[in-house]
Amino acid sequence: MAASAKPAVLWLHGLGDTGAGWQGAFGPLGTSATFHHPTAPVSPVTINGGMRQTSWMDLKSFPVDLSEPDAGADFKATVASVHAMLADIEAGGTASENIVLGGFSQGGATSVASGLSYPRQLGGIVSISGWLAYRQDFTERINAANKATPVLFTYGTDDPVVDCSLTHHSGEMLKAALKDAASVMDVPRSMHQPERDEMRAVYQFIAARLGLLMAS
Repeated sequence: MAASAKPAVLWLHGLGDTGAGWQGAFGPLGTSATFHHPTAPVSPVTINGGMRQTSWMDLKSFPVDLSEPDAGADFKATVASVHAMLADIEAGGTASENIVLGGFSQGGATSVASGLSYPRQLGGIVSISGWLAYRQDFTERINAANKATPVLFTYGTDDPVVDCSLTHHSGEMLKAALKDAASVMDVPRSMHQPERDEMRAVYQFIAARLGLLMAS
């Protein structure tokens, strides 16, 4: 099918949430782009005593910090599922370079891992309060198609859920691997959720990458 559909954003939620939790969060951008908000599968989560909840990956540490091991086999299946979602959007007529993949918390971690390993160039990748789920062999997992894809990586300096030791380290690894393609924004906040100015930076990034008009 010819690539003729509107630009698209595939947005991944955080632990225990659903796709509905982020619907409408991007204001007027929703009229110019198609937003996709999938819900993660339900699976046991170690940090919550094995309770089954929506989750893109298992987590071993809380707060999530540098002691968190690289994501396991369950995450490989998640990345494959996100790649399939991206391919479905392309099949609907949106060129891969007109798609931004983003997410919050473990959804942000999933977006970085899935986006950088996707075999066709994306328009951009966003992570809010996320981290690098693969660190030991991070650079080897980057597909050449997305080596220069712009990435916006934001995190809170005093985030009580995802520790700054991990997010700062992840940001440094991104900058080292992607050079000028990586934009890292450390935000002085003591909550896990993004601030208003942080969200505005995300809006501006998405609008710029997809060529959308945005009200000042």
